[in-house]
Parts: sequence; structure tokens; C-alpha cells
Amino acid sequence: MQTLVRTTRRGAFPETGRACVIASICSRRTLLHGQTQLCRRRHNSTLLTSRQRNTSSPDAPTKPSRRTLQVIPTTTLVRSLIVLSATMLPAKLLALLIRMTKKHVGIIESIGPLRWTFKKMLYDNFCIGFRKDEILTKTQELRRIGFTGIVLANAREAQPTADTNIGSVIGDTQCEEWVENNLESVQQADPGDYVGLRFTGAGTAAAKFLADFSAVCKSHSLEEASKIYSADMEHYVAQVKRVCAAAEERRVRVLIDAESSTYQRAIDCAALQIMASFNTSHRALVLNTYQMYLKSNMDKVKLHLDHSIKYGYVLGIKMVRGAYLHTELDKQSLHVSKQRTDEAYDATVQFLLQEGKAVPWKADIMLATHNAQSVRKAFDLYTSTQNSSKQNGVPEPQIRGMTFSQLMGMADEVSMDLVNKIDIAKKEEPTRHLTEMDDTNPYPRLGVYKYTAWGSLRDCLLYILRRAEENKDAVARTQDTAFAVMRELQSRVLRRI
Repeated sequence: MQTLVRTTRRGAFPETGRACVIASICSRRTLLHGQTQLCRRRHNSTLLTSRQRNTSSPDAPTKPSRRTLQVIPTTTLVRSLIVLSATMLPAKLLALLIRMTKKHVGIIESIGPLRWTFKKMLYDNFCIGFRKDEILTKTQELRRIGFTGIVLANAREAQPTADTNIGSVIGDTQCEEWVENNLESVQQADPGDYVGLRFTGAGTAAAKFLADFSAVCKSHSLEEASKIYSADMEHYVAQVKRVCAAAEERRVRVLIDAESSTYQRAIDCAALQIMASFNTSHRALVLNTYQMYLKSNMDKVKLHLDHSIKYGYVLGIKMVRGAYLHTELDKQSLHVSKQRTDEAYDATVQFLLQEGKAVPWKADIMLATHNAQSVRKAFDLYTSTQNSSKQNGVPEPQIRGMTFSQLMGMADEVSMDLVNKIDIAKKEEPTRHLTEMDDTNPYPRLGVYKYTAWGSLRDCLLYILRRAEENKDAVARTQDTAFAVMRELQSRVLRRI
């Protein structure tokens, strides 16, 4: 599951709003003047080099490179900068603001000016809408600037009530409501999009079942745990399969979110059963999520690949660095540093694309990350290995597709760099086939998506704040996005001066 992250850097953006942009530009006026003169000299030098090159090769076209965020509207960039500036507040202050907002969300919703502010800032930055026409309009806007589509999550999740049946998930009304909510998400999504499922969002009974099953797996084998909870697991899997069947009919794909280790063994058990049922064609309809901050997860990917060989299906793999670092009880199971997590992430990608070729497994991959370096390495490695497979006459490569996703409102510089790369891939003969669809490939082999939530203002605010609380680190990538937005806004202002 993709999540919001925060940075420990303080004072980077002491002001918010449009004033933040203006103050930053004014404080750098002298520097910018010098940079402008330097740019002019470099521009003249570039023109001379270009003329010399054109003299020797008159047919060589000279096309200026497009800025990464060039196609994003200015209003969107300003809003993004304001929101990202807020995430850079000191940790304790940000945590206090999150708690206060959650506590008073009813007041925010009922007071016009507050409702308008939160709607125009947080909601519009991270969420895609409530009605079908709103979702369709914003999805079309994303597609128009180059995105393949969206990953759509329903912000409404079951809330504990006094009469909740804690005993069993079978017949649980909250679980039924969760299924209906996700069936609605499938209808809101367009063909080729994804919907995200968070299993603990099915309510208290479902969360208790997932936790109890996972706890038993620590002292018993998976087969023994499955026997103990056979009725509950069978019912829960059947409920999720209702959503997957509707998604398959609409040609929408399903992402099963990862959660903390308290629940993950049960989630994996259910996910493997569901993938074995729905991923039997050329591509994977359902993808399970693997959090690479856990030391064991590269080995888990390999075990699940073995399972897919045994039962004859395409393994769906969504890879994230992880969202529940601070809630994991067993600290020994975690990588000791972010660098180790990064290395494990990249090593797993390399294994999937290069090192595991001797084994006859098949996989569909989504890399859900805001790490620009990992994205660049994976993109280049995937396109080169796929081209090699095509040149060698391999009819069905092991990796059936690789897509990328980032949160809506965050890491736009990473997303748009991917959009530009895919746009180039569409025009070049060696990589064009990766962007095309046909009967055996109903989904692009290469694509970039934005992960977003849909629902009412109240539901979406609670969703955003809950994700921010769950992952206190993940807003570490917002600094890069904020600087990228600042550079783009500066560039636009300078072009008007």
C-alpha cells in the first residue's frame, strides 16, 4: 500500500500559500539574476554547438527537452506546494494537527469556509471525487497529460460498533458493507484501471480473524492454521472473490494492500488462493503486495513464485518499501536502515528481471514507489530485457508487464518523468510493443498510474489522516517533490518577466 510520508527537515518552507512561492522567488532574486545571465551564456554556447552540429548534419532535428512538470497546471502546482509545505512541519506539531482534524472532522464538514478550504486543499490534492462524473473528468485529465490510469481506493471503511460480531466474520454486516463499497469502486473505475483492497477495512470481525489466523501461523504451519480457520477463511476468500469477479468482467485489476505483520500471514494465504483462481490467463488480474522493509520478503516473493508454478498461474506482485514500520512488533524482522531496504527493493527487482530466468514462473509487476533512482533503474532494466526477449524470439516473456504508481498529489516529478519515458517508448520501434494492447494483453505491458481515493469529504479526510498516522516516514519524499514544484513555478515566473 502506498502511503504518505513526512520529512524531518525543518524550516524548508516557513510560509504557506501563494506567499510561499513569492517569498522564495524574491529571496533569490539576486541569485536568479546571476543564474539568468549564466543561462544566457550557456544558451548562446548551446546555440553555437547546435549550429555546428547542424552544419555537419543538416537533417538532424533539434528538439528542446520538455520540463518534467511542464504540463501540470499552475493552480495544481501551487496547491501541491501548499499541502507539501504543511507536511514539513515539525513532527509533534503535524501529529497534533492530524489528531485535531480527525477529532473535529464533523465541524469541518459543517462550517462552509472550513469545508471549502479542506475540499480545495487536501481533498482535491489527494482524492479524485465522489460522483461518477467527477471521477471520470479527473481521470480523463490524468490520461490527457500522459498517465495510463488510476488506482482507485474507496475511502469508506467499516468502523467498529457496539453490536459488532467479534466471534466470526461469517455473516458479518460490516464485511458485507465493505464488499458492496468495493463493488462500487469497480464500477467507478475505467477498464484498465486498478482498485485497491485493504482487508482490515472489512471491519472488526474481519480484522480479528486476520490477526488470529496470522498469530496461529507463528506456532503452526500454514496448512494447520487453514484447517483451524477453514470456515472463516473460505467465507472471507469468497467475499473477496465477489469483488474480483466483478473486476474481471469490467477489465479492472485488483491490488491487495499489504498491512502490518499482525495481519499479513492471513492476507497472503487469502491472496494466493485468489490469484490462483483469477490469474490463469496471460496476465495477472490480482496483485498481492510485498513490503521490502521486511528482511524475509525477497524470500517470500520466491516462495510465492514457486506456488504460482505449482498451481499454474501468473503471480501478481506489487512492491512497496512499506508503510507500517512504526507499528511492527518484531523489530528484528526489519532491515536496519533505509539503505538496506532500498538495496533489498532493487535486488528483488533485479532478480525478477534478470536472475530468475532459469525457473519457469510468470509474473506481472507493479512498482509502487516514490524513489526516483529505483524507478529509473527498473524502467531501463525492464525495457532492455523485454527487447532482448523479443529479439530472441521468446513468445511469452516471464515478466508479463511492469507498471508504476505514485500517490496522487505526491512525487509528480517521478510520475511525469515516467510519462515522458513511456511517451518516447511509444514512438521507438524496439519498445513500441510494450505500450500496445491486444487480445492476449488486455493491459499495457508498461504504464504509470496515480493511486487515489474516492468518496465523500468526511470519508476521504479520515482516509488521508489515517494513512498519515500509519506511515510517519513516508512523507520523506515530499521534500524532493516540493523542490521540483518550486523549480517549475520559478521557471514559469521567469518566463513572464
